[in-house]
Amino acid sequence: MFLNTQHVAAIAVATFVFASVNIANAQERGLIWSPAKNSDRSYSARIGAKLPIETPVRAGLEMGMNASQSGALVDTPVKFWGNVTLLSRDVPGAKVARDVGVLMNALTGSSAWTVTTTQKQIATAELDVEANRNVTVRYDGTAQQWSGLDVSQSLRLTRSATGTAFVLTGASKDTFDEFTSSVALEQRLGDHLTVTGSFNRGYEDRFRPAVSARYNIRW
Repeated sequence: MFLNTQHVAAIAVATFVFASVNIANAQERGLIWSPAKNSDRSYSARIGAKLPIETPVRAGLEMGMNASQSGALVDTPVKFWGNVTLLSRDVPGAKVARDVGVLMNALTGSSAWTVTTTQKQIATAELDVEANRNVTVRYDGTAQQWSGLDVSQSLRLTRSATGTAFVLTGASKDTFDEFTSSVALEQRLGDHLTVTGSFNRGYEDRFRPAVSARYNIRW
């Protein structure tokens, strides 16, 4: 049985207040507060906590705001999210991790289950290698059936001394009906700014050049 709008709003407000109070306390540990700008008209924030158990488990709420081109508010999605670390191995020169994550719409029951595998290793004294794979299974809560499979993977070669990275990515959507790929060159400038130039091949089967910049702060 899923929550109605009033229940979700009450939980969201209570969680937000709880998070705000604990953020002010510098000694508080295990709190998760992660705001994000998804696009020019879409924002979201994850609020939650890491549970004090042996297996790393993190869970909470994700609240968002989506606006139209005119600036009018069109949607305020509220979702439950969770993440469990199944494997975390850190040895000299290499690191392997495998997580399972879930994101569920609190009103409709639609959800996405994702298995993420990350492998990092030092290839040479100057070059680091990172490989990532994501497999997502989607469930339609309205139709009450599984609605698709998404797969993506990437390979990143980074020169540690300069922060320059060469990145290859590939992805498929809707159970391999659609494919995309990308070749990119990234340059890290300082601790928070990354500039990226890329050639992206979309579903229309043509490469398009793009340049972007990302500024990221974590606390």
